[in-house]
Amino acid sequence: MTKSRIDEIDVLKGISIIAVLTIHTTGIAVSDLDKSSLSYIIFAVLNRFSQFAVPAFIFASSMLLMYNYRDENDWKLFYKKRFKNVLLPYIVWTMIYGIYLYVVYNEPLKSILTVENLFFGGMFYHLYFIVIIVQLYLLFPILLYIYRFISQNIHTVVLSIVLFQIVDVLVYRYFISKFFQNSSLLFITYISFIIAGMYIGENIREWGKYYHKKLLNSFFAVIVFGYLFIDISLKVFANKQIDSNLYNIYYYAFTLLASLFFFALSTKILNYHALSGLLASTGKLSFGIYLSHPLFLDVLNHFLNTGNQYLYDIYILFIFIMIYAISYFFAKFLKKHKFATVVIGK
Repeated sequence: MTKSRIDEIDVLKGISIIAVLTIHTTGIAVSDLDKSSLSYIIFAVLNRFSQFAVPAFIFASSMLLMYNYRDENDWKLFYKKRFKNVLLPYIVWTMIYGIYLYVVYNEPLKSILTVENLFFGGMFYHLYFIVIIVQLYLLFPILLYIYRFISQNIHTVVLSIVLFQIVDVLVYRYFISKFFQNSSLLFITYISFIIAGMYIGENIREWGKYYHKKLLNSFFAVIVFGYLFIDISLKVFANKQIDSNLYNIYYYAFTLLASLFFFALSTKILNYHALSGLLASTGKLSFGIYLSHPLFLDVLNHFLNTGNQYLYDIYILFIFIMIYAISYFFAKFLKKHKFATVVIGK
């Protein structure tokens, strides 16, 4: 992969991790504020629009896997690298958050040392993402084999994306949900992003030339489906009845289109050196930021608060800036040390 392409994906990761921080900081406001207030509407819209974050990370990971390992033969070395860069940080942070819950929240050990917490990302609310990535890595050789059958052309890929996602929703609803309730932990939930990422990873140069011309069209598509997804999400927040099929359609359409759009936008952003430099740097540190920021967010919420409703909006903005800065410099500091890989990956 050329330097520009690496930077392009780093910019996408930078955008995605900022969206993650937006979700987690605005989530505080969404739960606290009066649903009739203007502030609630603004924070809820930001929260829902940022939901492309995790799908975009999975999309980017699939793209990089396909680009770098589509002709891989040494799977033993592949898994060894993945263990070092993903599983070790997961183990370390599971221990850190377990200790934090025990010391700060006085959680009993029997509720901390559970199978769900230790092996399925339940120790803290964001660790589920690592479980998904581990599944993606473990199953990548099989996914690669299946992909060869569906990648005849762009039409078969698009059709496969739609069909696989529909099958996933139906299989989960009528079978898997009877035995396992958390669909967010299953890699198949994100199959459309995986297939799309694999296709672009295989055709990255050709796709870049095509998508560069369609940037404006994709922007309008993101706005349309973003509006539909936000609208139906606000109804969910207000405890109104919705059509779950429509919700799934709007969610997958919006988040997939947003992932594609922000990837294409990243090529444009590279022309603006100050902005691209910040986003690319953030993207390179995104795994460390992702792992650490909930800890800093929780600590700040313990020590910082405002009882003044007129200052609440400023408080949320301040928290976002603080969390971004602290987790960014924390990850950057660790990167300089030899043990960094164990804590925040490569």
